[in-house]
Amino acid sequence: MPIRITGLTSGLDTESIISALVSSYNYKTNKYKKAQTKLSWKQDAWKSLNTKIYSLYSSVGSMKLSTAYNLKSTTVSDSTKATVKAGNNAPTGTQQLNIIKVAQAGYLTGAQLSSKTTTSTTLAELGYTGGDAKINLTKGDGTTKEITVTQGSTVGDVIASLKDAGVSANYDATNHRIFISSKDTGKDNDFTLTGGNTEGARALYQLGLSVGSDATNATYKSYTQYYDADGNKLQQNVVDAIRTYQDAKTAYETASAQNTNLTSAYGYATAYSEMQDALKNSGLTTDEQKKLTTLLGMSATKRVNSVMDASGNVYTKSTTLDDGSTIYEYGSGNDKKYIQAITTAKDDHNNIYTKNADGNYVDSGEGLVYKATGEKDSDGNEYYVYTAPDGQEAKIAMKNETTNYYQADVAQKGYTEYTDNDGIVYRSNEKGSYSGSDGKTYKLENNTFTEIDSDGNAVSNGRTATVTEDQKKEVKTTYSHGNTALSDTTRAADLLSRFREDHKDTLTDDVISKLTSNIEKVNVYESAEDSLNDTDTYSRKNIISSIQQAYQSGGASAVTEVTNKYAEKITENQTAMTTAQKKMDDNSVLADLAAMDSTSAEYTTALADFVKKVQDSQSILNQSSTLTNSGAKKIDGCDSEIKLNGITYTSSLNTYSINGLSITAMQATGDGDTNAITVTTATDTQAIYDKIKSFLTQYNSLINEMTSLYNADTAKGYEPLTDDEKSAMSDSEVEKWEEKIKSSLLRRDDSLESVMNLMTNAMSQPVTIDGKKYYLSSFGIKTLGFLNAPENQQNAYHIDGDEDDTATSGNEDKLMAMINSDPDTVVSFMQQLTTNLYDAIGTKMKSSSVSSIYKVYNDKEMASEYSDYTTTIKKWEQKLQDQEDAYYKKFSAMETALSKLQSQTSSLSNLFGG
Repeated sequence: MPIRITGLTSGLDTESIISALVSSYNYKTNKYKKAQTKLSWKQDAWKSLNTKIYSLYSSVGSMKLSTAYNLKSTTVSDSTKATVKAGNNAPTGTQQLNIIKVAQAGYLTGAQLSSKTTTSTTLAELGYTGGDAKINLTKGDGTTKEITVTQGSTVGDVIASLKDAGVSANYDATNHRIFISSKDTGKDNDFTLTGGNTEGARALYQLGLSVGSDATNATYKSYTQYYDADGNKLQQNVVDAIRTYQDAKTAYETASAQNTNLTSAYGYATAYSEMQDALKNSGLTTDEQKKLTTLLGMSATKRVNSVMDASGNVYTKSTTLDDGSTIYEYGSGNDKKYIQAITTAKDDHNNIYTKNADGNYVDSGEGLVYKATGEKDSDGNEYYVYTAPDGQEAKIAMKNETTNYYQADVAQKGYTEYTDNDGIVYRSNEKGSYSGSDGKTYKLENNTFTEIDSDGNAVSNGRTATVTEDQKKEVKTTYSHGNTALSDTTRAADLLSRFREDHKDTLTDDVISKLTSNIEKVNVYESAEDSLNDTDTYSRKNIISSIQQAYQSGGASAVTEVTNKYAEKITENQTAMTTAQKKMDDNSVLADLAAMDSTSAEYTTALADFVKKVQDSQSILNQSSTLTNSGAKKIDGCDSEIKLNGITYTSSLNTYSINGLSITAMQATGDGDTNAITVTTATDTQAIYDKIKSFLTQYNSLINEMTSLYNADTAKGYEPLTDDEKSAMSDSEVEKWEEKIKSSLLRRDDSLESVMNLMTNAMSQPVTIDGKKYYLSSFGIKTLGFLNAPENQQNAYHIDGDEDDTATSGNEDKLMAMINSDPDTVVSFMQQLTTNLYDAIGTKMKSSSVSSIYKVYNDKEMASEYSDYTTTIKKWEQKLQDQEDAYYKKFSAMETALSKLQSQTSSLSNLFGG
C-alpha cells in the first residue's frame, strides 16, 4: 500500500474520512473473507470425518467376507515335542503328527592339541613339515572353498580362514581343541573338511581336524573314481567324464525347457480356444476382432493414452505441445510414425475454438484465451470466459467438443545448441555428440567441449572450448500435419467403449472380463522367452503354431487332441531328466571344468590341477589310517523330518507351514501311530467375539462423533475474526472463539444426516437366514435407547455380558453363547449385516457432479465455492482499492486548490500591506 501524506493544507484527517467513505466496500470484502474461512474450516472438518468413515468402510469391506471369520485355535497333546499355530484356513479337527528328527547344524570337535597350543602357535610348531597345504571346505550344497596354509600359518590364521569360508570356528584354549560348526541347520548347510592335496591332509591331521567319516571319504572318492596309475589314462578318464557331464547337462536343460513349454501350454491352449470362441460369437468383423484383442491386451491407462488407426496400429502418447495438441507415436527409429490430436469446440455462432495445453480454449481469430468457469448451461455445456484488460468479460458455452486426428511429420527435430566465445556453434546430434559449425565433432563434459574422432576418442591437441549455461539454447521438436482428419482413428479407450456399446448383447461384462483374462494368458505365453531353438518341436514358437493351426482346422476339440499328447512327452522328459541328473551328480566335481572353454589356457591349467587332485585324493585314502585323528568327532548337519497324517515333509529348518498350520519341531517322537502326538484345531470362538466387538467399537466411536457434530450447539452470532479483531483479544480468547465456530460447522448438516441415516438403517435392518429373520438384538446387541443412553450416544450398540461395558456387563452373554452353539448363523448374520453397511456407505461414496469418489460430502462443490470466494474477494479488494484511489485523488486535488488559494491570499495580503 502506498504511503500518503494528506491534510497538510486543509488540516483534515483525510485517511479517516476516506476509510469511512469506503467502509461499505471493506465490510463486503471482510464478509466474503470470513465466509471463505468458515468454508475452509468446514472442508477440514469433513476431511477428518471422511477419513474415519472410509476407515470403517474398509473394515466392513473385509468383514463381509467369510475368510474374516475363519479364526482357529490349536492345541497339541505334547507341547515339548512341537508347537502348532493355526491359520484361518486350517481345517477343523484332530490330526496326527510325528517328529521323526529335528534339524541340526554340523559340528566338528577337533582332537586335543598340546596344552601349550595357543592361537599364535604355528603349524610348524604343531609338527607340520610340508609345503603349501590345500584344505577344502565343502558345503552340503556342493560348493567348495579352498584354504591355503603353510608352516608359518598360526592356529588363529586357520580359524580366520575357516570363518571366511562360511563356517563358525573357534579355538578353546581351556580344552585345547578347535571347534567348527555350520552357521545354519540343515543338510545343505553341513560341511566336510578334506585335504585338497596330501599336504592339506597332513595339515588337517596336525590341527586335529582329520575325521575318518563316510562323508569325508565320500569327498575323496568323488575324485578317485577317475584314478588310474597311468597318468595319461587318468587324464583321459577325466576328459571323458567331462563330456558325459556336459551331454547330461544339455539333455537335462533341453528336457526341462520342453516340459516348461508343454506344461504351460495347457493353459495357453485353453485360453486361446476360449478367446477365439468368444471373438467368433462377438459379432465383430475379423479386423474388429484383431483390434478388440489388442485393446483388451492393453492396460486401462495405456488405452486412455493411446490412439488406434484404421489398420489397428497403436500410437502411444508422446508429448503435449504448447498449442495444446497431443502427439502420438508408433514404431521406432526411422520407421517411427506420428499422429497429432487437436481438440476443438464451437460456440452458438459456430465459431471454432482450439483447446490449449492448460485446458482452456483459444479462438481462431485474435487468439483470445477463454478459461473454464466451472459453470454449465441447461444443456450441460461448460461455460468459458475471456477477461479483457479493462476487466470486461465475455462468456460463451463451448459445444460439440471434438478431437480430430491428423497424420503428422517432424518439421524440425529438437536439439540443444551452444555458442562459445569464438562464435563456434555446437549442435547436439543423434549420436550423443555435438556437431560444430567448424565442421568438427565434439563431446561435452563438465561444460567443456572436446574435439573427438570418429571413434569418439579425444583428438590429440584438438580444439577445446568452455561454455556456460547462458550460452545454451534448447530448441523443441516441432510437427506439421495435413488438413484432412484421419478416418477410423480414435482413442483406444473410446474405441473399446464403442465396440462394447455396438455389441452389448454379446460383449457383456462377464464376456469382456473372461476375454481380457484369456488374452492376458495368451500374451504372457507368446511373449515369454524360450531357451529352445525354433527348430525344436517343443519350442514355444512351434507349440503356438500347432495349437493355432489345430483351432483353425477343428476348433477347441482339435486343440484338445493336440494337448492330450503332451503328457506322454512330459513323462518321457522327466525320465530323461532323472537319468541326466544322476550323471551330473556322479560327476559334480567336474562342474567347473565342464563350464570352461576346452581350448583355453585356463582349461588346460585347471585340468592339470584336477588330475593332481585325483592323485592326491588316492594318496590320502591310501594313508587314511595314519592321517585320521581318533580324538576328533564330526556330527553331521541334517534336515528335519516330520509326518503329518502319514505324509512325510522335510526342511532345513525346524519350522513348517502346511495347510494352514505353522509347526515347529522341537523333539523327536518316533515313527508310527503309537508315537504320534495329536494336533486339534477348532474354531476360535473368542477371536470371533473379539472381531465383532472391535467392529462395534469402531462403529460406535464414529456414530457417536457424528451424532455429536450433528447436535452441536449453535454458534449463531460467531463469525471468523479479522486480523484487527484478533489483535483486540488474547490468544486464549481467539482460540475459544474459533473453537466455538468449528464445533458447530456440521450442526444440522444435510450430508451428515444422510450418512447417519444410511448407517443406522443398515445396522437396524433384519437379516434372513434359512427363512428366519435376525436382528442385532437377536444376539444380545442393542442400543440403550434415547432415555437411557448418555448424550449423543443413542445410536451406539452394546453387547450384553461384555465385561468392559458397565451398562450391559451384568446381562446374559447371548453373543458368546450363540458363537459357541451356532457359529455359522452368527457368521452368516455378520457377513450380511456388514455387506449392507458396506453397500450403504459405498453408495454414498460414489462419484458425482458435486463429490469425488470415496467422499461422502460435496467436496467438489465446496472446492468450487472456495474458488468463487477467492474470485469475489479479489474483485471486492480491487473495488476497495479503486474507491480509495479515487477519493485520495479528489482530496489531493482539494489540497492542491486550497494550497493555491492560500498562496494567492497571502500574496494579496502582502500587496495591500497586510
